[in-house]
Amino acid sequence: MSSRIGWALSLLTILTFLAEEIPAIAQRETFSVSQAVPVRSGDRETTKPIVVSELVEQLRTANVEARRDIIQQLSDTELDIVPALVNAMDDPDPLVKSGVAEVLGNLTDDAVPAIPGLIEMLNDERRAIAPGSYRSGLYAPSLRAPVLSSLPGLGTLQEPLEERRIPPTPPENPENLLRISAIAALGKIGLPARTLATPPLTQSLQDPDPWVKLNATWALSEIGASVPLLPHWLEALQHPDPNLRRNAAEIFLDSRSLLRKVLGAEADSRTSAELVMLIKDEDLTVRDAARSSLALLGTGALPGLIQGLKAPEPIVRLEAAELLGNLGGAAQSAVPDLVALLEDTGRYVPPNLNRYSLYIVPLSIGLPGTEQYPPAPNNPEQLVRVNAAIALGKLGDRNAIPALTTALKDNNPWMQLATSWALLRLGQTQGLPIVGQLVKYPDSSISRAALSQLQGYGSQSAPYILPYYTAQLDSADDNARNNAIIQLGKLGVGALDLVPKLRTLLVSNKKDSPGYAATILGEIARDTAVAWQNGSLSANQRTSAIAELTKVLTIMQAPNARFNREPVERVRNALSTLQGIMP
Repeated sequence: MSSRIGWALSLLTILTFLAEEIPAIAQRETFSVSQAVPVRSGDRETTKPIVVSELVEQLRTANVEARRDIIQQLSDTELDIVPALVNAMDDPDPLVKSGVAEVLGNLTDDAVPAIPGLIEMLNDERRAIAPGSYRSGLYAPSLRAPVLSSLPGLGTLQEPLEERRIPPTPPENPENLLRISAIAALGKIGLPARTLATPPLTQSLQDPDPWVKLNATWALSEIGASVPLLPHWLEALQHPDPNLRRNAAEIFLDSRSLLRKVLGAEADSRTSAELVMLIKDEDLTVRDAARSSLALLGTGALPGLIQGLKAPEPIVRLEAAELLGNLGGAAQSAVPDLVALLEDTGRYVPPNLNRYSLYIVPLSIGLPGTEQYPPAPNNPEQLVRVNAAIALGKLGDRNAIPALTTALKDNNPWMQLATSWALLRLGQTQGLPIVGQLVKYPDSSISRAALSQLQGYGSQSAPYILPYYTAQLDSADDNARNNAIIQLGKLGVGALDLVPKLRTLLVSNKKDSPGYAATILGEIARDTAVAWQNGSLSANQRTSAIAELTKVLTIMQAPNARFNREPVERVRNALSTLQGIMP
């Protein structure tokens, strides 16, 4: 009994202490949300707690790396911290205000209560300078994720940032970081900020600071404001500051960017001419944005692109030709100017490196259903002519056939490939002998391109392809050998003479070759039977095919054979056709 009384008294003491202590704790807190908050990492919650009031307070003295970490932690919380952040916006310290504004932007439409405070912050011209880390010694603004994460096809970083469109990145310690942070936050909040933020953001378009203007352009597009924005974006793309130009390009290259909507709504006949001239920019990102814009304009870009075919810079003529080709038959009006470019001797020499340390060679030739040709190495000459030939093939105008036939005699192998490809698209096969000889070209990129293009000629290409792939059947390289087997199957009856060679592979111990050989032999057998029915197979070929396919079927049906049923049935059915049906 005494032990129970002692336990009850202890419990009463603990509860009394807690009742007195909790109000005292509440009085000591400076923000309405200051309890430990779970943080997210992707889909996983971590056990590391955060205290909002303490993190906001640390923004006063944090260096750039600590500041970035604090902003990330606050942005990834799952509880409502907006009231506390709105209160923190009254803090006189510019580093606190700019950091809090960024967090609010990252919270998107949850931060609607902060819109009035962010609008007021647009007038704060104080300079916020964060101390650098001991590693870099420089301030790197944390307004956004690294550039590479926002480019198409390069993926994103952590999941919490995945759905956020990215504002422009100002340089280190910008003059107007407070204002820029507020503008970016309003843009991230998006449509809910439209009514209140449109007037002050529109006024920011006239600001003398180009970074303020660019961020305001981006933010106004993000909130869906009905304000002309295209001239301001184009102005930024042509600004003398290369960093500003690149940022203007990057925010457009984000496929989710609402600046693309602005382009479609506001572009006129002058827009395409302005964009075409941006293709010569020394920065690859700016050039990519110009090309992407012109592609999105479709036929609306025709006037500017046709004008670009006569530009003094080879790179502009080259890119204009490619973009016109991508428009297909809708660009028929460009045919005369493209024909004239078949005699263009301009040489485009790309910069040694772009900012991602990649060589820039804008050449692509491809056949429907086949891989694109690889870029020509070592600054290939006469790329303008090559792209003009490709474009003519894509446009499909038979009036270009005489000029392409003349250009086929060029001694540049890339020009030969381009003109023969274009002629093939127009139903002409006079390029076959030239492409067939390029299979033996010492440059492997050219020989591979020739092999790819020869597939478009069907069985006519057999005299050129067969010697090459026959040699590959003896290769010690498994991939090369098996690829040769597959490619031979595309020749149909043209590969009939290689049935004995393929038959030996059925009983070989070479990796995967027996299975590939069985599949291809089944296809050759089927095509041979069809050719006999169509009357396109000679009597001697029929006799030889029966003899060889009988040997193949014997191997495939041997007691210990383990071939798939489909190729076995194809060979069996083909033999029945060849033996019992007369043409």
